[in-house]
Amino acid sequence: MGQQGNDPKQKGDQPGNVRSASEQEWKLESGKRHSDTEASAEIAYPAGASVPIKVRDEEERSTSVVSSANASTRAAGRSMGWTALGFAIASWFMWGVLLGATAAVLGFVAYRQGSRSLGVWSISLGLIAVATNLVLIPLYYLVT
Repeated sequence: MGQQGNDPKQKGDQPGNVRSASEQEWKLESGKRHSDTEASAEIAYPAGASVPIKVRDEEERSTSVVSSANASTRAAGRSMGWTALGFAIASWFMWGVLLGATAAVLGFVAYRQGSRSLGVWSISLGLIAVATNLVLIPLYYLVT
C-alpha cells in the first residue's frame, strides 16, 4: 500500500493513457496541447466537403494587388487590341507594309496582355496586308 509506483490503477499506467517520454517532450517543444486536438475535431469539416480557404491579411492584400494589376493589364490589352485592329484594317487601304507590320506587332502585344481574339485578328489581317503588298501587287504590275 505504501508504494505508489506499483499501483496498477494509476492514471499513467492505464493502457489508453500511456505516453512515452519522447512524445511528451515533443508536445512540450511544439506547444501542442490536448485541448487543441479536441477543438480541431469540433471545428473540422467532414471528409469530402468543400473547405473554404481563409487567406491571411498579408496574402489577401497581395492577392488584391495582383488582381488589380491583372485587371489593368487586361484593360490595356483591350485598348491595344482595338488599336492594332484599326491599324490592320487601315493597312488594307493604304501603306500596307508599314501599317500591316505595325498591326502585327501591336496585335502580338495585345495577345500577350490578355486580349487574345483581338490580337489574333490584328496579327492575321496585318500579315495578310504585308504579304499582299509584297507579293500580289508586284505580280499584278508585272502582268499588266
